[in-house]
This record gives sequence, C-alpha cells and structure tokens, in this order.
Amino acid sequence: MVESVQNYRRDGFNTDLKWGIIGPGNIAKKLAEAIKGTEGSELYAVASRSLERARTFSEKHKVEKVYGSYEEMVNDSAVDVVFIANLKSQHLETAKLALSKGKAVLCEKPLTVNAEQAEELISIARQNDVFLMEAMWMRYNPNIIKVKEWIDEGCIGQVKKIEADFSFVCEPDSVLRLPEFGGGALLDLGIYPISFANLILGRFPDSITSECIMTSTGVDGVDTVTFHWSTGEKAELSFGIDRFGPMKATVTGTDGYIEVLPPFHGAQVICLHNSQGVKEISIPYRINGYEYEVEEVMRCLDLGLKESSIMPLDETLETMKLMDGLRSEWGIVFPCE
Repeated sequence: MVESVQNYRRDGFNTDLKWGIIGPGNIAKKLAEAIKGTEGSELYAVASRSLERARTFSEKHKVEKVYGSYEEMVNDSAVDVVFIANLKSQHLETAKLALSKGKAVLCEKPLTVNAEQAEELISIARQNDVFLMEAMWMRYNPNIIKVKEWIDEGCIGQVKKIEADFSFVCEPDSVLRLPEFGGGALLDLGIYPISFANLILGRFPDSITSECIMTSTGVDGVDTVTFHWSTGEKAELSFGIDRFGPMKATVTGTDGYIEVLPPFHGAQVICLHNSQGVKEISIPYRINGYEYEVEEVMRCLDLGLKESSIMPLDETLETMKLMDGLRSEWGIVFPCE
C-alpha cells in the first residue's frame, strides 16, 4: 500500500532543509509557496540565467540568495536540494550539473524529453549515490493515494476499466506548441493519465493503440491512447492542447467505481460508488498541493533514501520509454534530442 506523506514532520532535526530553485517560472512559484509553508524546509536560493528574473522572484518570495547562473547556485555548499523548473529541454544538463555537485534533485516532470536522457540521469544519480525524484505532484496527493487504497482494499472489486482526460486549449504562442522545447500534449499533459493508469494497476500495459492529431507547428495536439492488458483490463486515456475535455478520471471495477472529480491531476474530491452506497471524501490541500512532494523529498532525505517509493525512478524511466514509443508511432522527433 502506498504511504501518504501528508503532514510529514522532521522530528529530531535541528536545521531546516535548504532549497534552491533553478528556473523561476510559474511552477517554481507554486513550489516556492509550498516550501515556505512547510515546516522544516527553507527557500534559500534561486538561480536564473537572467539575474533580473532571479531578483524579481527573490523579492516576491523573500529568497536569501540570488544567482545569475546555475553553476553558482549548485556550488553553494549550503544548498541541500535543487528543484529544477526550467524548460524540459534543459532538464538533462541542469540535473547533471546539480547531481555532479552532490545535490539532491527534485526535477519537474517530465524528467527529460526521452528515455535515453532519463536513463543517463538515473545512472548518474545511482552511481554517485545522490537523491533524484521526478516532481509528478499528482502522485503525492493524498486524495490520489486514497483512491489507490480503496482499490487495494477491494472496494470496487477487480479493476476492469480506467478512464482519464487532461485536455484544454492552450494559447497560440504557448511553449507547448514549440517542438524545439519538447512541446505537445504528450509530455506535459498525457504523462498524468498515463501515470494514473500505471498507479491504479501497478503495471505497464501489454499493448497500446493510439491516435494523434498534429498541430500546425509539428507537435501532437489531440491524442487518444488505449492501454490493453492480457488479463482483460483497459485504460482509455485522452489529452490535448487543442480541445477542452472533462479533466476527470474514473476507475470501474466488478463491484463499483471511483470518480476523481476534475481536475483529476490535482484531485481534491473523490467519490466511491459501490453496493454500500456513495462515499465522497476530500482531503484539502494544506497549501497548494505541491507541499506533498516537498514533504516526500524531506522524508526520503531524512531516512537516507536515494529515491522515492511513491515515484520510483524505474517507473519514471519506463514511462519515458512508453512515451518514446508513442512519439515514434506518431513520427515526432524533437530538435533537442
């Protein structure tokens, strides 16, 4: 059973875990709020190749140290953990830099743009005995963990079907439309339904069928992917940057079903339907939902772990291989590969 990390406390530690953020964009703002609201963690440093951007971020979030280069920050001996939140096309080199300095790394999803890069990073982390974790914030959400607990407890019987959607219309000038930065629906949005399906059944599919509608810029715009297992289960997944979708997830079993209300990737309300009636629960965010991955990093480092059991590196790698296979089928190659 997956352990919930909600409200983890650093008992017995006299100093806070000092965080450094690379890439002060929108996701970094959310993690900054989560770090600052989490007891035992300190938002200590921020780095950007634009010193002005780093200073602006620092002023807003009251960060002690400001760096105009990634190298300067990872050379700061006071930094315990680096959160990598720059463009995914830059994740490989940035994470390698941090790992080479012995810094624990929380890297925004996807870990890299392809499996070859992910395997390289994982190998470096393991060879150097340094912590590495993909920041798949959905997986640390206690509501999602509760869904998995209901399934493991047999509340809906044997799982037969999984449905999940993550679709919206992004702006014409969005980075998601640019192939040079690894754009498209799959790596940024599709990774959520894929990860959800893998969590629910605990294993990767035996076969996959898919359809993809490309954008005019040469990235995947609207995708439908179906997972098939030889034991009869099926997952129908949809994601896109060119259409609106229900943004919810449903798991149907032989004795009931579970709904994860929208947006499912940031679940705050889940409903269990079975012969005993309807049970709706909500475990509210303490901050903004990103605190749970902060707490998981804290927990792992306090225990001396080099990776998380909630989001194992082997699963991260297998997911990247799966997404590589889909892109190969669709004829998508990024310039940054």
